[in-house]
This record gives sequence, C-alpha cells and structure tokens, in this order.
Amino acid sequence: MSEAKTTAPTLAEKVEKATHQNTYLCYQCKRCSAGCPMAEHFDKLPNEVMLAIQNDDNSIMNSKTVWLCASCQTCNTRCPQSLDIPGILDYFRQETINSASVPETARFFKTFMRNARFFGRVYEAGLMGELNLREGKPLRDIGMGLNMIRRGKIRLTPDFARAPKTVSPQRPSSKAIAYYPGCSLHSTGKAFDLSFRGVVGELGGELKEIPGWVCCGTTPSHGVDAVAAVALPLKNLAIAEKMGVGKVVAPCAACFSRFQAALHHYRSDAPLSEKVDSALNENYRDAVSVENALDWLSTVDSDSIVKRVKRPLKGLKVACYYGCLLTRPPSVTGADDAENPTQMERIVRLLGGEPVDFGRKTDCCGGSLAVSHVQIAKGLTAKILIDAKRHGADIIAVACPLCQVNLDERQPEMSTSLDFTIPVLYITQLMALAFGLPRETQALEQSAINADL
Repeated sequence: MSEAKTTAPTLAEKVEKATHQNTYLCYQCKRCSAGCPMAEHFDKLPNEVMLAIQNDDNSIMNSKTVWLCASCQTCNTRCPQSLDIPGILDYFRQETINSASVPETARFFKTFMRNARFFGRVYEAGLMGELNLREGKPLRDIGMGLNMIRRGKIRLTPDFARAPKTVSPQRPSSKAIAYYPGCSLHSTGKAFDLSFRGVVGELGGELKEIPGWVCCGTTPSHGVDAVAAVALPLKNLAIAEKMGVGKVVAPCAACFSRFQAALHHYRSDAPLSEKVDSALNENYRDAVSVENALDWLSTVDSDSIVKRVKRPLKGLKVACYYGCLLTRPPSVTGADDAENPTQMERIVRLLGGEPVDFGRKTDCCGGSLAVSHVQIAKGLTAKILIDAKRHGADIIAVACPLCQVNLDERQPEMSTSLDFTIPVLYITQLMALAFGLPRETQALEQSAINADL
C-alpha cells in the first residue's frame, strides 16, 4: 500500500498561518499602492506583493519592498478587505532577518532590539554609535547628533531599567494618571515630556510614571520577533495592573501604536497569546487600556482650557500634523477619523490660534527609515513641510517625538530642497506657552528651528 503524498503548503497558506490574513481576499483594487508614500521606492507595489503571494512566488522574500515598508498603516487603513499588508511584510521580515545578506534596515532592527534588551530602554547614543561603526559610517549624522547633545536631547549615559518584582498599589485618586513616557520622551522627545507633565498638572491631573518600565519595542520588534512585539508592551501593562490603575497614557505615537497593536493581537490570536503569556511570566489580566496624549486632552472640557490661557496665540497660524501612527489603522487605534483627525485643531482654537487646513496632516514622515534611509525620510519630510508652508502656516504642531525630530532636526540639512524654515513644536508646548507656564516647561530651546513666540 503506497503512502499518501503530503503537499507542501503554498506561500499563501504559510502567510495565513502566521498572520491570519487570507491574501486571496485581495482583488487588486490597488488602493494600497495608490496611497503608499513609499511606492516610488519599491520594486514591488503593495498590490503586487499580494499578487505574488497568490501566485506562490517565493521571490517576494528577496524584494526590497519587504524592508523599505515604513509601516505607516496607510494600506491596511484604506484596504476594502481590511488586509494587514504591513503585518504580512513583517512575516517576510521575520523569515529573512537572519539571512546571510540583509539590507541595513534589518541590521538596524537587530541592533535596536539587542540594545533595548540589554539596557531595558533604548540607549540612543549607544545604538547609533554601534550601528554606524558596523555600517562603516562612523560620522553619519554627527553634526545633527552634536547639536542635539548640546540641547540636551540625547543622553550620553544609558538608563538601565528592569521591571520590578513588586509594585506598590496607587491610592485611588481621580487625578492620578498612569504614565508611560517611553524611551524617546526621556531623550530626543524631552520637550514633549516636560510640556505634557506641566500641562497635565495645570489642568489638575497627576502623572504617575510606571515604575521600572521597559522599551515597548516599537517598529523593530514586530519586524524581528512576533512574540516580543506583543510581550514587551504588555510587560508594562502588567506593571500598571499591579499599580491598581485601569488606564495608561502613552504620549509617544510609536509607543501608543505598539501598545494598541499588542492588545489587538493578544486578544485576537490565541496561539500567540499563549506564547506571550509564557514569555511574560506574569499574571497578566488584560485589565488596562491605553490612550495617547491627544486622547487624554480630548477629555478635558473646553472651559478648563480657555480659562487657563494667559498668552493667547492670536494671529498664529498652526498646521496640525498627526503623522501616521496616532490614528491608523482605526480598527487598532480606535480613532474616530483616521484620515482627518481634529483633536489638535480644537486645542489650537481654544488657545486663540488659527489652525490651517493642509492635505498632508496624516502623511508618513519616514520615521522608521530615518536611520537606514535618510534621504528617503528627508524626501517625505520635505513634502510635509512644503505643504504646511504653502497653506500659510507659521508653525507646525506635532504629537509624536519621531515626527518632531524628522521635521525639526532635519531642516538645517535640507537647504537645497527648502527655501524656508518653519518651527515644529509639540502641541503641549503651545499649551504651556499659552498657559504662561515656566520657561523650562515650555522647553522651546530644545528645538533646532527657533520658535520666536
């Protein structure tokens, strides 16, 4: 009696097993490719990636699209079938990350994760130093880096962190807010941390930083290790549970996105959640929700903001730039309007300023590529800056530390493509300014482009 032959799984079957995405649902409408900010740099457009999977074309593993994707979530937000194309590309990244020949983005991801695991939090000076030495580019971004060090935006010494074994529960308080600053707000996004703390305090809140918090893993984690991408954020939520809180505020857009994505995958993928529980080695109960800074500010009534304004932003035209991760995809972030959010515009009006309407308010700035593909990131950033200026903006307001660095710190290097400069401040800095809070809370000196307000 002959043995039954086993058929090797197709590429589509492998993808579906790993990601729970049925690629045969794609009917080539091409909305993903039409809206992709990276399309001009790909060798295969997003819809062509889907077609290759359907055709069992394993050459897609070697496509440069896999490692050039900025993970901006535009494609799956606009997909009529809600296919998670960035998640599918993450599967290919995880499958090829240890190949003999991988692009610099892959090497950056591995260096980032090694750095985060060793220190507990990302040590940015060490990360860039190691990567640049490994890539044979020891002086890359040295000018920008030195300027950021002078302004206190890069720490020269690492901040070691380990999750505590025991956590003291917080006393019940309507003012207390569990706070996850993330790695950026302790370094390059320091102005966001200072101004957010000051604004929350002025509005009657009290931030309680999660003790012993660790890096959320951000973009590199889900490109390297599917389990770590969920376990790292949930490690912090497990600590928050021990604090006795029900909600955590994570101002950094990348951290907020990673937390929300981790919760989404943990709740919808039982086999993955079992692996995560094993990795956590915690009694995690999934009892804490996460919101970003704009979400929290949206809960503050208008009168509470208006009555604290001492220096109205009269005549100041503000372009409110959200970037990609605060709102997309809405099935994960819970955003009411992923393409046209208006939370910052409301705040600007309450402060006495004038929000300007511009078309690139949720475009990707290339934050995840700002190290490995600087010129591409500069190109994406220039489009945003030019559009804001063309619509009459005096200043750009942001709510993401990665966006702030790209839009602000890169401007001095872009004199060939820009014939102007425009200040880029966090929305909380504008609030601190309008509220008349101390200068150290406004943290205006942290910016590369002077905001003479």
